[in-house]
Amino acid sequence: MVEIILENKKGEKKINSTAVEEILSIKADLGYVKDISDSIKQKNIMVFDCKLDKSAFKYEFLEEEDYEEYGVGEEYLQVLFEDIKAYLKDISDDVEDDLQEEYKYEDIKCHFEIYDLDETFTDVKFVLTISFGNINRAKLMDLTRHVSKRQLQGSSKYFN
Repeated sequence: MVEIILENKKGEKKINSTAVEEILSIKADLGYVKDISDSIKQKNIMVFDCKLDKSAFKYEFLEEEDYEEYGVGEEYLQVLFEDIKAYLKDISDDVEDDLQEEYKYEDIKCHFEIYDLDETFTDVKFVLTISFGNINRAKLMDLTRHVSKRQLQGSSKYFN
């Protein structure tokens, strides 16, 4: 658990990552959320290992020979992947808005990075980083990418 002290118009407010984890856990789109904020050393940043709920995306896949018969190629799978990324971007933006409203603090930024995706596009695991301070988007993106690579390499004991 990480604790952050925010200063807004009403004074100081303490936020801990367990409370944010609870906020994320009630979102219907997320099937699993685990606070891994202790795995990084950056100030004013929380990190969560997440899994998209299996019901969020339902794709009907063709048999392999049908892909060839109908001329469906890798572009189709790329479109599905882009759909999932757009969906996660919407979730990330919603979380950002919800936290800004909840804590009355405008300088909250969220970013996600997918680190594992099965061939049926129903098992989507990603890292969500939340910054409660003045950090530029590029740095937050780099940090998110770094944590997601670490999760992919097997340090995620939550899904393995």
